[in-house]
Amino acid sequence: MELKLWALMLLIIDRDALRKPRPGTQAWVLDAGANDGATSFMLANALSRHGGRPTQVLAVEPLPNNVLVAQEHAQRAGNMRVLRAGLGDVNGSVGHYPMQLELRRGGSSAQIAAFRPKDNVGDATYPIVTIDALFGDGSAQTLVLAHLDLEGREPNALHGANATLTRDRPVITVETYPVSMHKWHSQVMECFEALNYDVYTVDETVGYIRDGRNHVAVPREDRLLRRVLSGFFAHAKR
Repeated sequence: MELKLWALMLLIIDRDALRKPRPGTQAWVLDAGANDGATSFMLANALSRHGGRPTQVLAVEPLPNNVLVAQEHAQRAGNMRVLRAGLGDVNGSVGHYPMQLELRRGGSSAQIAAFRPKDNVGDATYPIVTIDALFGDGSAQTLVLAHLDLEGREPNALHGANATLTRDRPVITVETYPVSMHKWHSQVMECFEALNYDVYTVDETVGYIRDGRNHVAVPREDRLLRRVLSGFFAHAKR
């Protein structure tokens, strides 16, 4: 677990800096690429303890063994739901993976990475949904935070979220590899620029590739969020 990233997310929750849901809608947090649901469970508990507006957490994960563990977490959190799926830019499409991935125990090592071709072929399948399909008009849901840990599919997920992100302006976190996978990193940053988001990079190595970094994107017009993040990063540099 990336300690600096989650310290920042908990600070944002503590400062009540997430967007308020639109009138008549429910606030939701999306944890996509949720693996075994541990981070979803942590967020659900933090949001429950905060005592502010009721907020639900949706854990989205394609691998069945991870889903089973995440569902166990959800049974202990009244505000957590689990969906077996992957995120993309074409709602209703299908992803593939080799059956042997289902032999792995649920956990962070059980992943389907876009940058490993062998992970994306095989007889096993999972449904692909878009963020716009999950949270679009008519869903009675407002997306206030999206954590996207999609092993290379972040650009696709952001393209499939344009309407929701333009409407709801949530906080977004992504993991990229600016040097070793520069093209993918650039595509993500281009999406944020088109959405008029500022991006803050957490100085903390993630994953097994040394240049892996988490980024936190916030709407440029949101002064409270920008103030919280600026204070956090200024303190981190001391």
